Amino acid sequence: MPQQPSFSSIQYEFAQAIRNPDQNPIPDNIDPRRMAIYQDLFYNNIEGFVSNAFPVIREITDDESWSAMIRDFMIQHHCKTPLFHEIAREYLNYLDNERDNKDDPVFLKELAHYEWVELALSVLEDDTQPLQLLENEDLMQLQLSTMSTAWSLSYHYPVHQIGPDFQPDEISDHPIFLLVYRNMAYGVTFLELNPVSARLIDLLNQGLTVQSASSQISQELQHPDPKVVDEGAKSLIYDWISRGVLKRNN
Repeated sequence: MPQQPSFSSIQYEFAQAIRNPDQNPIPDNIDPRRMAIYQDLFYNNIEGFVSNAFPVIREITDDESWSAMIRDFMIQHHCKTPLFHEIAREYLNYLDNERDNKDDPVFLKELAHYEWVELALSVLEDDTQPLQLLENEDLMQLQLSTMSTAWSLSYHYPVHQIGPDFQPDEISDHPIFLLVYRNMAYGVTFLELNPVSARLIDLLNQGLTVQSASSQISQELQHPDPKVVDEGAKSLIYDWISRGVLKRNN
């Protein structure tokens, strides 16, 4: 009697015919019509998850290139999670480690990361309460940091502006600083930061008090009047408190 293929071998052939039907024949004794249903379902589900997670990338990519990218993702990358919303993170891993196409936009990886952040923040669990100032509390002496649902990010491209009418082909002259956060209504939005406000967040997240952070920024800027920097820091902090992006460390 000829040796029968193992069940795992049959599964492997079946999966390969789904992932890459152009290069892998349908396993023996499987109805081609039924196999076509599996192939379409698999592709459509993956394509749907990726297009929903990365709507801007989908919008700026023509249909043929998009279909080729999704198929390449299916062929090259082996997802390591059963969670559907984690497919977007797997797509990022694919772009970082397996995608090889010189025709891709130069900003593709950064735009993908920015779009993934919105999804990641929308599902992130956090029961920490945003900061509420007490009466007569000295703001400058507080140790504050960003909520886990507020991420300070830096990009080489203005990813928050990219769309059908704007697609940069060169790195920006200066880093793009963004604070992307989930607001109290559970919507995800962003603030564009400048280097000073981004530095203030960075110092607060290192554990400095507002006063210490402001003083260090004054020194770094060699500002002639530190009180002006203090007032600027206060203004920023009050705005961030109103948006619910800060928490108390002490």
